[in-house]
Amino acid sequence: MSGGAPPRARRFGLTAAILLAAGTAFVPPAAGQATPDASVAEPRLPERLRCGQTFEAAVTMLNSGAVPWTSAHALGAVGGEDAFTEAVRVAIPAGIEVAPGDRYTFRFPLTAPDIALPQARTAWRMVSVDGIWFGETAAQVVEVECPPSIDDAEMLEVDLPSRLACAQRYPARITVRNAGTTRWSSVDGYTLEAIAGGEDFRVRGAVSLPEGVTVRPGAVHTFTATLIAPDTAGDYRLEWQMAHPEGSVFGPSVEQPVKVVCAPKAERNGGTSP
Repeated sequence: MSGGAPPRARRFGLTAAILLAAGTAFVPPAAGQATPDASVAEPRLPERLRCGQTFEAAVTMLNSGAVPWTSAHALGAVGGEDAFTEAVRVAIPAGIEVAPGDRYTFRFPLTAPDIALPQARTAWRMVSVDGIWFGETAAQVVEVECPPSIDDAEMLEVDLPSRLACAQRYPARITVRNAGTTRWSSVDGYTLEAIAGGEDFRVRGAVSLPEGVTVRPGAVHTFTATLIAPDTAGDYRLEWQMAHPEGSVFGPSVEQPVKVVCAPKAERNGGTSP
């Protein structure tokens, strides 16, 4: 890179709502000691989020100083905390060096809290491993809105049997999309309820989500259950529907008639009559 003044970050219009703040009070370095500096080149931060929504942020910083950046440098949340993430530092990976005049893009998820915040703020600035902050700040005022809580579901794929032998096992699969505005998890108490046929086919009344799994609005999850056909032949019915933590069901149900057929007793006893 040729000599002269370092490149300046381009300015953004009001519609971008990006606040570029200069560094804090300047402390003169020792004689002959180079100092790091950074300019905001291209910030991608959210302006508006729904409660619980995740946004993939990307902040491109320009090394406008005279010191290369390494894994000893990171993009940090100003003040050491941020309302949208617990990961308050995004480090440069080991083995990567950002030379003066080069750019580096930091990518990290930001997730809105579950409460409305009309003017939350996310702000990020370069910081060294010894806690020295430097350069410009990329900041954004974020409006967090919580729409009314709506429970809804869409049945996408269903694998239920139409015919089984007595006592036959069958691995049932039901894929459901969260079509509402609430999130589903085992902690929140959402389940797939067997509202008909559960006892006949020896399954629990409800199939819970695995521990640690969260199905956010718009996401999809496949519930599985092992069915065991009754020991008595006949016509049965299976029906499944999503259930709210309070016990009420919501969304469309999926229904499947099942014919259970038992082999003759003589055949089941090895060909001899009882």
